[in-house]
Amino acid sequence: MKTMKRKSFRSLLLLVIFIITSILLFQFYVSQEGLLKPNVVFALSLGEPVGNYLTNLRGWINDLFHFNDLRKKVDEIKLENINLISRFQDFRKFQEENRLLKEVLKIKNETAWSLEMAEIVLMDPSGLSGSFWINKGSELGLAKGMNVIVENKVLVGRLVECFDHYCRGESIFNPETRISVEDLRSSVLAVAEVDNKGNFRLKLVPYDSDIKIGDVLITSAENTNFLKGLLVAKVQKVGSSPDTSSVKEFVLEPLLNFSRLSSVFIIKDIVPRL
Repeated sequence: MKTMKRKSFRSLLLLVIFIITSILLFQFYVSQEGLLKPNVVFALSLGEPVGNYLTNLRGWINDLFHFNDLRKKVDEIKLENINLISRFQDFRKFQEENRLLKEVLKIKNETAWSLEMAEIVLMDPSGLSGSFWINKGSELGLAKGMNVIVENKVLVGRLVECFDHYCRGESIFNPETRISVEDLRSSVLAVAEVDNKGNFRLKLVPYDSDIKIGDVLITSAENTNFLKGLLVAKVQKVGSSPDTSSVKEFVLEPLLNFSRLSSVFIIKDIVPRL
């Protein structure tokens, strides 16, 4: 009795599974009829065997399940683009180094100075302290007091501390900076100072001094920290001193763009008086 019940239950279970499977297959056929039937009819109308159509359908299904290959190819293209960008950046860096080397040769021919090119690796982001670090040090002959410049002999500052592989420098934007300067046009001597806001000024200059807006100022021989003849700033504005009516006050525009500083030249063979 029990055996018959088990057989009946199994038969019923199989019947239910068959019915459910049939329903699912029918639903699939209905949902795909718009895609499958026209293609089959079209293939038959051309006299093609149904097997060819089924082969094409199988190929389409295979393509559908091979998206991983497409993703792999896309990833390879992205990697190739990254490599091309990296190579382009290396090329740009090579161009910049080549340009700087030409500038070094130009300055050497003009002055006979021995120059060491270095990279800025760290600097005060605010620019108010004027501090910066370079990637070369005493191992290459660099020492405290050496002047630092960029293209066209524009003054950056000087080295104040050197170690084996790096040095710390102070730029002209250091709050305690005092630079003896000379007007390149009129040869008038003055002192450039940095105020508490980081602005350069010429102060206490007599009214009869021949200094005009647009004049370029260079370091004079009176400096103890800087060599003579380095470019410093140009005169941007002229006004009266608030302290006395017998002197003028000049606002200066530094020729050094500290925020864009990346590579510098150190004058190795001449150290100013410390």
